[in-house]
Amino acid sequence: MKITILYPADYFDIKKVDADYRQEYEEAVKFPEFQAVLYNYDNFVAGEPFRLYPAEAAGDDERCIYRGWMLQPEAYARLFEALKERNLTLINTPAEYENCHEFPLAYPAIADYTPGIRVYPEGEAIDWREVKHAFPRFMMKDYVKSVKGTDFPACFDSSYDDGQLDEYARRFQAMRGDLYVRGIVLKEYVELKRRDSMTNEYRAFYLNGELLTLSPNSNQKEGWPVVPMEQVNAIPVLDSHFYTVDFAELENGSWTVIETGDGQVSGLSPNQYVFKFYDEIRWKLCGNE
Repeated sequence: MKITILYPADYFDIKKVDADYRQEYEEAVKFPEFQAVLYNYDNFVAGEPFRLYPAEAAGDDERCIYRGWMLQPEAYARLFEALKERNLTLINTPAEYENCHEFPLAYPAIADYTPGIRVYPEGEAIDWREVKHAFPRFMMKDYVKSVKGTDFPACFDSSYDDGQLDEYARRFQAMRGDLYVRGIVLKEYVELKRRDSMTNEYRAFYLNGELLTLSPNSNQKEGWPVVPMEQVNAIPVLDSHFYTVDFAELENGSWTVIETGDGQVSGLSPNQYVFKFYDEIRWKLCGNE
């Protein structure tokens, strides 16, 4: 049985893979167990009908893994149904996609391994007094992402009054724009260990509840501490077939979980061995078939 790997196509030519996924595509097609196909990502997320290349690509209720850009939950659900019509079944259902893509849904299972959060769904007023009482410092994100790498404050504390914080929440939502997901999440801010201004982070991919790959994820140098395997293996199995968990070293030398993600839309780590990533998927899903 083949496994279909779905990639976003080039904006101008559906017969070409998006340039950012070319390396993955070229490694995947080396395996006879994989069928690599493309779809019209940009037009699809804009609301246009789903198109697949090759157009005749279909399965016999075959397994399908998407490797591409993040999708809003509604768009993922549409993609899931469009593929089902072609007898291709994505490895994660829409609910499973949300379970790890949206951090508040994964949080209850990993609360003992990650900083605390407060969640305010869209339209719910934020109780800044309670937040400042719970967290000396906190960062702002939505259910999926922050806006780090911009001039938006990295964290907030009790020196900000409620009016200022409300304005920052509005500004945050505007900055996320169409990518804004579900509401505001306020997360306890912790100091990450830095060496030469770089943090020490690792990304773990899990497939069917088992560790698939573990790779350095912040361009850190060789010889830096590695996240302990007992901590990687201690993370409870999340309600998804394919997901990621990101770990980071804290200033005191301990480690924490800083993020989860759906394995289909989580990027590979910098310099990750792409061939091995696909070989591990092949082995875990096909074995000696």
